[in-house]
Amino acid sequence: MQNDEPAEHGSLVIAALLILAIAFAGSWILAYVRPGTNPWSIVPWFGIAAAIIVLLGIVTDVLPRRRRKGR
Repeated sequence: MQNDEPAEHGSLVIAALLILAIAFAGSWILAYVRPGTNPWSIVPWFGIAAAIIVLLGIVTDVLPRRRRKGR
């Protein structure tokens, strides 16, 4: 059974996570080299952002499928 919908949602989620990973790496480096800064303090913020991106990706993938099945 072929899916008529393009697979762009997965690509957008991966792109968003890659951009988040690059931002995290840059923030980690800046926090690590700055005296008196704890680089571990940024981990929860980026973890929450990653979880939100993944959850939004799942929701945007599941909801249209449920609506199509209901028709």
